[in-house]
Amino acid sequence: MIGSPITPQGVIERKRGIGKVEVEVKNMQSDKDREEDMDRLSDLPDFVLLHIMKFMSMKHAVQTCVLSKRWKELWKRLTNLALHSSDFADLAHFSKFLSWVLSNRDSSISLHSLDLRRKGCIDHELLDMIMGYAVSHDVQQLAIEVNLNVKFGFKLHPSIFSCKSLTFLKLSIWAVPWMTELPSSLPLPALKSLHLEHVTLTAGEGDCAEPFSTCHVLNTLVLDRCNLHHGAKFLCICNSNLSSLTIGSTTQETPYKFVLSTPNLRSLSVMRDPIHQLSACDLSFLEQVNIDVEAYFNAHFQRTHLALISLLQVLADYVKTMILSSSTLKILNGLSTSGSMITQIPCFVQLKSLKLKMKSSSSISDEGVSRIVEYLLKKCPLAKVDVINCRE
Repeated sequence: MIGSPITPQGVIERKRGIGKVEVEVKNMQSDKDREEDMDRLSDLPDFVLLHIMKFMSMKHAVQTCVLSKRWKELWKRLTNLALHSSDFADLAHFSKFLSWVLSNRDSSISLHSLDLRRKGCIDHELLDMIMGYAVSHDVQQLAIEVNLNVKFGFKLHPSIFSCKSLTFLKLSIWAVPWMTELPSSLPLPALKSLHLEHVTLTAGEGDCAEPFSTCHVLNTLVLDRCNLHHGAKFLCICNSNLSSLTIGSTTQETPYKFVLSTPNLRSLSVMRDPIHQLSACDLSFLEQVNIDVEAYFNAHFQRTHLALISLLQVLADYVKTMILSSSTLKILNGLSTSGSMITQIPCFVQLKSLKLKMKSSSSISDEGVSRIVEYLLKKCPLAKVDVINCRE
């Protein structure tokens, strides 16, 4: 039997039918692929999922609990807590979230790290609660960057300064109107890295503060915008293990003196406005010095001159590699154009490498730079000189 003739309309309808089937097949394949993807994610062991969640903010990590039953309790076992206020509309929501997280997290699991950041002010009771929780759960790495609205004499949770598990501690605490006081001694036996900013260091007896001698394995120390308590005139950094030291500026008008007893110091960085004087007994192992200073106000210019010259004189017999910023060179150039004052710039007898970090906006001439370099290398003319052009 001969079938009906195939018309153009029939061909179109048949193609449409085939296309519909193909679309359905593709949709089925897409659904299957999605199911397989979900299965593959679910098949991952817990420690892998927890490792992935470590790179999320705490807010996003908690939100994974709605994905499935598998994820509902998983966040409670996190050992790295990133508590950042930028994820919340205001302080009230942030505070409520912090309290909820600490109350619902699995308290049987120790903490590896806790990172608290809040640009605006937070309540000191909340900060105390977080620090107490961290210490009670054997935290290893603790970073606190907050502003506090407190009364004079406020002191942080004392247990944080005798925590035996801490290997890394960063405290950047701007307290209004008073800076937060630290105890005169920091008995932190496992601490390897310490970063202090906007805090007041206190002296035990007399006029000398010496808070770091009980940190027996301390390797890295950063001090920025730190003050000494009233009456203290010296900050003694006494630590035989310390290898890297960074010194920033201070917010107090009366400068204090740094006394270094750090026989194994290998790297020293001095930043911003160096109004402090520095003395050291022995820097035989010092390899690298990075100086990036600037006189922010005309009234500080002479003081910065004197502090910079004093620093270079202490370092001249030891340093092998020196890095100078263009703003530092500008200050030295001011000395070199002042006649006899250039003789105060010391010669570096062991210098092997001099690196100049130049910004395009620096207002020092090539002639001025050459004059400074020539004087610094007077006793080591074979030292290598590198010019590094830096972005603003």
